Amino acid sequence: MGYKRFSNNLKLSYSTVARVIQRFSKTASIRNRPRKGRSTKLSACSVRQVQNLASKNRCMSAVSIALEVAEVEGPFVSAQTTRRTLQQVGLHWRHPRRKPLLQLTYKKARKQFAEDNMSKSMNYWKHVLWSDETKINLFGSDGVQHVW
Repeated sequence: MGYKRFSNNLKLSYSTVARVIQRFSKTASIRNRPRKGRSTKLSACSVRQVQNLASKNRCMSAVSIALEVAEVEGPFVSAQTTRRTLQQVGLHWRHPRRKPLLQLTYKKARKQFAEDNMSKSMNYWKHVLWSDETKINLFGSDGVQHVW
C-alpha cells in the first residue's frame, strides 16, 4: 500500500504518513528522538524529595528547600530551579489566608457568650476593655508570606 492510500485510510496528511514510515525504517521505532539541550540537574528522587519537603512544611521557602536537598542528595540547585520543579509537580506559591475561618465550635461559643451577657446594663459594658489581638509592627513589616 502506498503513502497516499495510508493517508486516506487514516485521514492523516500525506507528509505525516511518509515521515512516520521513513522514521520507522531508519530507527525501527516511531518515537521522537531526544532533543538537544541541557539535561535536568535534579534526579527523579530529588524531585520527590523537593515535593515532600514543600508538602510537609508549606511555609518553607524555595531557598531553604534547595539547601536541604543539597545536604541530602548532593548537587546544589538554585532557588529558581526549586520553584520551577515545584510548579511542574503542581505546587504553586500563593498568599496564605489572612485569618483562619471561624469553626463551628467558635461560632457556638460566641453565640453563647452573647446570650449570657445580653441582660447586662450599658454601665457594665462601659468598663469593659475589648481587644481583637491585632499584631502591630512598630518598625517595618514581617515581609511577604507565601505558602506552597
